[in-house]
Amino acid sequence: MSRNLLVTCLALTVGLGLMASQVASQTPTATTPQPDEAHSPPPAPAGSDAAAAPEEDPQTQAVIAAVERFAQAYTSGDTQTLEDCFLDDATVVDSEGNDTRGKEAVVGMYVSALEQTPGLKLESQVNEVRFITPEVARVEGRSRLSVVDGEASEFTRFSALLVHRDGKWQAAEIREYPLPVEEITPYERLQELEWMVGDWVDEGEANRVTASIRWAENQSYLIRTYAVEIEGEKASSGTMFIGWDPQSGQIKSWLFDSQGGHGEGLWTRTSQNQWVVKAQGVLRDGRPTSATQIHTILNKDTVKTDSIDRIIGGQIAPDIVDIVMVRKPPQPNSTQPAAETSR
Repeated sequence: MSRNLLVTCLALTVGLGLMASQVASQTPTATTPQPDEAHSPPPAPAGSDAAAAPEEDPQTQAVIAAVERFAQAYTSGDTQTLEDCFLDDATVVDSEGNDTRGKEAVVGMYVSALEQTPGLKLESQVNEVRFITPEVARVEGRSRLSVVDGEASEFTRFSALLVHRDGKWQAAEIREYPLPVEEITPYERLQELEWMVGDWVDEGEANRVTASIRWAENQSYLIRTYAVEIEGEKASSGTMFIGWDPQSGQIKSWLFDSQGGHGEGLWTRTSQNQWVVKAQGVLRDGRPTSATQIHTILNKDTVKTDSIDRIIGGQIAPDIVDIVMVRKPPQPNSTQPAAETSR
């Protein structure tokens, strides 16, 4: 393979990275009992100052624990625990206005959803707890329902009425509402990629690829810079922006290389540890390129990339497989790149 072709191949293929879930949490607000209030104002968007408050009291902690217990039971498909989360006459109203009444019907609805779509993951964030009486609490929050087959996560706002009975908090009512698009932050769309933040390297016998991934301002995009060295000489470099594309409803990447070429890719999650990117672009001489890139998480610090179905200038190009990027350990006395969820 010629040096120029090798540079082109590496520039088009080197690790786009992979992603894993990480949940951002907010500290909810606890309020004193208000017997005449049945509803609370809508919760503040995640990341806003209004969503943060001093540490909650034990009673509020117990209510939050009940919400977390439900989310964990849903994700794990624990039917017994799901049943224990609801009162016998509980009601659930989904974001489309459909209501389900009675514990048996409610649990059956959740079990059916889990059977139809394996791998569902529910993450709940409590924004506010209001005690109507010492035994009745109104909980306001938001949730994220995700799957592992590439579909975009579903974000909703919820309002739940919990009752303390027989020593535990159980749901009497849950109402879900569509979450306005403007209240879903770019970070929430991209948080599955947060583990990518850091410095990476792939060293072969004659080639060396390094990459550095950082959050853009306000965590609106991830910015990835890379450099390719061949036999000790810098051969190519580039910058990639990774963000949420509202038109396609997918994560999308935009790549610009030092040779004058550019490209873009749509990301689809196909399993818990694997993503597929349909990439296309153009070289500086105008030749179009396309490829299917398969990124497999081997562990939290190692990602393997295969580039298949490659076409350059209308000609089929050889597959490039088993490119392995490993995370570089932080330097002594250095600060790890920012990956916190604060704004």
